[in-house]
Amino acid sequence: MKKIVITTLIGLSVLSSAAVAKECLTLGLIPAEDPKAMLEQYKPMAQWLEKETGQCIELKASTDYTGVIEAMRAKKVDIAWFGPFSYAMAAQRAGAEAFAVGMDSKGTTTYKAYLVATPEVAKALDITTPLVGLDGMKQLNAKLTPHNGKYLMAFTDVASTSGYAAPRYFMHKAGIDPKKTFKKVSFTGTHDAAELVIKNKIMDIVADNDISYPKMLESGKISKETNIVIWESSPLPGSPLAYRGSLDSDIKEKIKNAIVKVPKNIVTGYGKITGYKIVDDKEFDIIKDMKKVIDEVK
Repeated sequence: MKKIVITTLIGLSVLSSAAVAKECLTLGLIPAEDPKAMLEQYKPMAQWLEKETGQCIELKASTDYTGVIEAMRAKKVDIAWFGPFSYAMAAQRAGAEAFAVGMDSKGTTTYKAYLVATPEVAKALDITTPLVGLDGMKQLNAKLTPHNGKYLMAFTDVASTSGYAAPRYFMHKAGIDPKKTFKKVSFTGTHDAAELVIKNKIMDIVADNDISYPKMLESGKISKETNIVIWESSPLPGSPLAYRGSLDSDIKEKIKNAIVKVPKNIVTGYGKITGYKIVDDKEFDIIKDMKKVIDEVK
């Protein structure tokens, strides 16, 4: 078996060896968590793909979502793990094609976006249980109106589904303009960082999801008392694995076949997934529609 090459990227970078670029398939990872930690998590998956495809796998973890998209567009990434929104961007910019999505032990492939607040803000807004969906965001708008220009809001990354696109989409539909409603709007880069700025009371409200939030609770880095979920979205399509559209069809088939039969003990992905299932690109139409709205309101 050839040696797995592991690289951490800052945006888009060039491989150190032209020979490696020819021999290896490159798997790019968006920074949902610490990039170095993600590289370690995906080692078993890379080894499995090497065994099943007969080619070495180079792992690349980017420090931002756009870095993976641009790397695929430049043909420096062949396979990538995206969030739904970053996938919609990659499909448009880089010809990415989704082929699999992670599922949990119940076969569920969806997740939810969250808005998380400090206890002081949750109390001021009189929210004791999460508001839900579009109606919930409309209720949140009404509760925020008396406090316009008071609170600090943070998203994670403009290419993140739960960290930006979904909450921004629902805000728009509910009549919330972040620039007018909040004192300041910032970006934390990762979901972990978003939760920490709430715990440390650096920000008042942040965007996250029902995967990162429980993980932070389990790790002991936050608690339900320090980080309070005040809103949750309706279910969103899960994070897909996608390959470059121009990749050889035989290689695509090998990759797809390897992913769907990956052993449970080495399954890697976002959240508590136990395996992968083949996904149709049409399942992401709602995210592509969301992107159209986001592009208009930037």
